[in-house]
Parts: sequence; C-alpha cells; structure tokens
Amino acid sequence: MKPLVYFSYSITKAGSTIAFHLARTALELAGYPQPRFDLDAIEKAKKVNFVQNISQDQADEMLQLVDDLGYPIALKSHNRPNPSVVKMVQSGHALAHAVYRDPRDIALSMMDHGAKSRAKGSIAFAEIESLEDAIKGIRNQCDSLTAWLRLPGTLPLCYDDVAFDTVKSAQQILDQLQIVGDAEQIAHVALNNRFTQFNKGIQQRYLTEMDSSDAKKIGIEFAPLLGRFIKNRASLPMDGRIQLPPPDQLRITASE
Repeated sequence: MKPLVYFSYSITKAGSTIAFHLARTALELAGYPQPRFDLDAIEKAKKVNFVQNISQDQADEMLQLVDDLGYPIALKSHNRPNPSVVKMVQSGHALAHAVYRDPRDIALSMMDHGAKSRAKGSIAFAEIESLEDAIKGIRNQCDSLTAWLRLPGTLPLCYDDVAFDTVKSAQQILDQLQIVGDAEQIAHVALNNRFTQFNKGIQQRYLTEMDSSDAKKIGIEFAPLLGRFIKNRASLPMDGRIQLPPPDQLRITASE
C-alpha cells in the first residue's frame, strides 16, 4: 500500500476521537500497525499521533518515517492545514477526512465542557461561558473546515454518521484508503475498545436545549454548512473531488 500521511481532522466536539479511531483501526486491522511517532510535530502529552502546526522540516521528517514504514499512518488534528500540510495533500503524499457537526449542537457541547472545566479548575474550554463565546470559536473552526474541504481527496464526514451510523463512516474510510476491511468490526472496535470522549451523544440537542430564536439565528449564519454538508450530505461527491471550491463558503459572514 502506498505510504502516506492520513490526517483525521475535525472541528472540536464533532466526534473527532471516534473518527480518528475509525481510520486508525481500519489500517491496523488491514495489517498496518500504527506506532506513535517520536517526532517534534507530535504532541508530547498525547498518547496518539496528535499534531497541530507542522513545519516544512517536520513534514519532511514525517514523510520519511512513513516512507520507511511503507504504509499509511493516521494523525489526529484540530488545526487548519498550513502550507506544509497543503503541499503534502496536493502532492499526493497525504489524504484526509474532515468531520463536522451542526454548529448549534457544537455550541451546547462546548458550553457543557466549559462549565465542567471551570468546576474542576481545568483549562480546556474554560473560557466558553456563553453561547456567543461558543459561536466565536465555531466561526474560527468553520474557517479551518473550509480550508480542509478545499483540498483534493478530503473525505467529508458528518458527526451524525460518525457517532450514530458508524459502520457507514467506517466503510467510507475504507473506500477512501482503497483497502479491504470489515466495516462492522472496525466500528465495533472504535466504539467499544477505544476511548471516545463522548459527551451526551445526542442528535439535534438544540431542539430541546436551545432557545428557538438563538437556534434560528445560528441556522441562518451557517445555512451553507447545514444545507449542503448536513441535510444534503448524501449527494456529496466521494471520488476525491474538491468539496468546496472557491468562492463557496460554509457560513454567511455578513452576520458577524
């Protein structure tokens, strides 16, 4: 199998850990072990291959390691693709999937996490105290999602499928990687044998937990994301074509 880097990108609170483990498990069960790289680009505090910004030197070192292994390695990320990552994807040395979720549900999950962190004295999401705090963060992350969806070979994955139709998402990853595998087995391992960081795991939480006027306002701003990539995701191309060619956007910026 061609050696390459597989970026598992996700907006936060969108099933990122499950999606990463689907890719990692698909490769492992196909006979491609997924060692943790001891590289500067890998976050030292993480137990898996988690990356943020990757310099060109770090990208070159990573590609050499993957080439030495002779098969793909999955990396988890929440970051926007910087120039070195864009180069890796455009040159065919990397593939990616990009996971997204209804921003109304993301906002609720972010506020949950923020409240728990403040109660425990933790840092992660502690700054998210209000709905507006959450939406500001989602806007920035939505711009990162846009950047990934403008790269060739990026598979779009919706949280509703990753979390609740996991076998389908596993099969999509297998098809993208062009490897043979048992999607049901991959989904079972990812959901039951891995740490998934599930919060509430409820679809369309906003319908019962968010004020209808707030939900409507957010729905208007993120209408392109909700319409094309969630409501009509079954019509998205799965052949590696760029999902979001410029000047298409995922949100209506005039509302900021």
